Amino acid sequence: MRDVFVLILISSLFTGLVMLLLCTYDLCLGRHLSPRKRTTAATLTLALQPAMLLLATALSMVPIVEPTAESTATGTFTGNFSAEIAVSETATAVNNSATAASTGFSLPDFGIVLGFLTLIWLTGIAATALYKIVSYLRFVHNLRKSLTKCDYDAPAPVFTSPKATSPFLMGFFRSKIILPDKPMEREELELAIRHELIHHRRNDIQKKFFAELLKCINWLNPALYVFANKLSELSELTVDEILSSDLDYTGRKAYGGLLLKFASVGTGSVFCSELSKAASNLATRLEVIMNENRSKPTGKQKIALTALIVCVIAVVGLSIGICAAAMPEQASSEQKVFEIDESKTIETTGIEQEPAEYYILLPDAGEKLDEDSVTGDIPTRGMYLLNFTKDEDGKLTFGNVAITNGMVIIISDDCGIEISSGNEVSIHLTPNFSMDYSNTDGNGEHIGVGYILDGEAVELFNGFIQEEGIRAYFTVEEAGEYQLYVANYSAGMQNYESIEVEIN
Repeated sequence: MRDVFVLILISSLFTGLVMLLLCTYDLCLGRHLSPRKRTTAATLTLALQPAMLLLATALSMVPIVEPTAESTATGTFTGNFSAEIAVSETATAVNNSATAASTGFSLPDFGIVLGFLTLIWLTGIAATALYKIVSYLRFVHNLRKSLTKCDYDAPAPVFTSPKATSPFLMGFFRSKIILPDKPMEREELELAIRHELIHHRRNDIQKKFFAELLKCINWLNPALYVFANKLSELSELTVDEILSSDLDYTGRKAYGGLLLKFASVGTGSVFCSELSKAASNLATRLEVIMNENRSKPTGKQKIALTALIVCVIAVVGLSIGICAAAMPEQASSEQKVFEIDESKTIETTGIEQEPAEYYILLPDAGEKLDEDSVTGDIPTRGMYLLNFTKDEDGKLTFGNVAITNGMVIIISDDCGIEISSGNEVSIHLTPNFSMDYSNTDGNGEHIGVGYILDGEAVELFNGFIQEEGIRAYFTVEEAGEYQLYVANYSAGMQNYESIEVEIN
């Protein structure tokens, strides 16, 4: 969920920038464009954030081929299961808790801060959405009691209500036109209904609901609120333009008088499309209604419009690239099968083998297990249980541990890890090759990786790893209490900067 928060935050910032650019241009130079064109641009901008996230997701899934890359591990798969080996591109940071215990200094855990911000964001979404839903349901409930059906043939049913201060359209799935329970001339009635039917035909109610949904998700971004108001204003101007294009001068005057007659503070619901919501933009609307000949754009206006389009394209392209880069890494679906090269042997140098600085020897860090508790092809004389630290996402981590030849790290959470059938388990090892032990021939360290279920060990990987480490995957076929293991098959000591286990 933290990854989702980061992506929403990035896309929201860039979307808000585009929205502010469009609002600024519309306010300063937008009058030479027709309301329909301005509304179309605003509607497309409303769908910008979801489109950016979809494109970023698609780009992040495109495999990147590195022709000069070399394998960092050699080995073989054993056992009857589905498994993958993926090479780690970057080393995992040193375990903060182990570093703090050794040096007395710890770096701030940004993951905790990010988790806290994610919780605030989710709380804001829930609170905002709940407020909007409850307000709308209360509005509908109070209005429904006062509705009276009108005998008027229209694509959307027409009702009257004494609680309506202005004609408006409401309803996401089954839209209905609500008229105030006031005396109206026949011409006024027809103009009011035609106005709301244009909203109905252009799906303006659905656009309002979508805008409110984006406001809930991006409740931290004030640009969304400004843009939603601008979209509502432009939709009214568009309807005014469409309706007045079919009227003569007298009809336009009557339509303008209708807007003045019902100028009000609105119904109280943002999910409705009203004939005359407020008097603040009446001057602009009357200008659109009465203006038959729109002036052509000047050269400066054309240059400004071109510059705006270029800026929007640049911002959108940059945001998609950043979102794609911020996408969580996906495990490669390509399976790599390694074969052990029997000619590669490990030679010991005879030097004294001490663990790396601030690293803990396995016997001091873990609890030794009974040799008879496990059957299989792994050494049983040096099995030590390590209770890994589990974070809020369920990831098990441990760092800064050193193991000698023949020893086995048993990875567990208390006595075992409950894993359901179909889950994918990832074991990520990052070794520390800073100490000069036995890998003088450059082949790397010989290790074994696998799992233990019901006392029986199943080997997943047996081979050599380089300093980049490995990430081993397997899919659980049988639910149960699992213990994962890492075995040292080299003649010398091995230091592990971090060991991580993820279960998805």
